[in-house]
Amino acid sequence: IILITKSNWGGAQRYVYDLASRVPSGQFDVKVALGGDGLLKKKLEEIGIPTIPIQGLERDISFTKELSAFGNILKILRDTPDILHVNSSKAGGLGALAGRIVGVKKIIFTAHGWPFWERRDPLSRLAIYFFSWITAILAHKVIVISDYDLKVAQKMPFIAHKAVRIYNGIDLNFLLYPAHRIRDAFPEGARITGTI
Repeated sequence: IILITKSNWGGAQRYVYDLASRVPSGQFDVKVALGGDGLLKKKLEEIGIPTIPIQGLERDISFTKELSAFGNILKILRDTPDILHVNSSKAGGLGALAGRIVGVKKIIFTAHGWPFWERRDPLSRLAIYFFSWITAILAHKVIVISDYDLKVAQKMPFIAHKAVRIYNGIDLNFLLYPAHRIRDAFPEGARITGTI
């Protein structure tokens, strides 16, 4: 089971989509548990990957919604999966804790950037650091996507041995799209800038 907080379309959601759609179907039964009814959910269902909605799972913090979401995650995990891959801070923390409670043998947490570096007041950043650290403690493996985030993880107590950096990949077929067709789509003299 791959677990993520929101089902909108963004960097972490694209990562979940790419991961879920490329897992060898003959070796694994993949399901994605997520909050909301966004584009990620629709795209996964279009390619036949089952999705499991998690009521109460959303980015904003609400104690009652967190309890509800946690209870729903526990229900999803009652038929204990072999692997639980949690993504994003909230789904990561709730999912890793629920996974430990039900006895999931392999919990992987991908930190798509450490949230305690976001601009917030110092007390909030300290609390977010603590919960990020607890999530990493509960996980069996922590994936980060940059060298900087790996250095941060390696400085967290008891995390260095389980942290690995895996860069995000991109679909090479996109890069093989003929450059002249891209240039021809723009007016003469237009500047074209690409970024990843």
